Amino acid sequence: MTYASRLVNDEATTGRGRIRGVYVLIVHDPAVDVRVLSDTIAAGFVVRSATTAFDALERLSGAPLACVVCVIGGAIRGEDFHTLVTRAAPEQAHRLLFIDQAGTDAEFLKASGAHWLPQTAEPQEVLALVRAVAAGA
Repeated sequence: MTYASRLVNDEATTGRGRIRGVYVLIVHDPAVDVRVLSDTIAAGFVVRSATTAFDALERLSGAPLACVVCVIGGAIRGEDFHTLVTRAAPEQAHRLLFIDQAGTDAEFLKASGAHWLPQTAEPQEVLALVRAVAAGA
């Protein structure tokens, strides 16, 4: 069993069913409302947020992250963020999950092999994929 899957299956949870100490980082443009996404993920994980790619990189070097959800849109470009993470924190690259809000990065995302969902994904689909990424899928 991998470290991440032990964390995901750990029974030591907080009062809301979140796994204590298992963080998901949501990277998004400040203009993009991610409250529903954040609330959905918070049902299973402790959620942190970053509104710039550089803020996200700082957080990548902090507490271990189960998943990094990048909401593509506004100033956040999927291909740029993917490149930045693979260069600066390659050990985290397999933990990236993109949500293509703008609908402009689908070709890149398919070609990159990264985990991704379209903006139209249901909140529970997102949570299921976050859990899969956290478990090492």
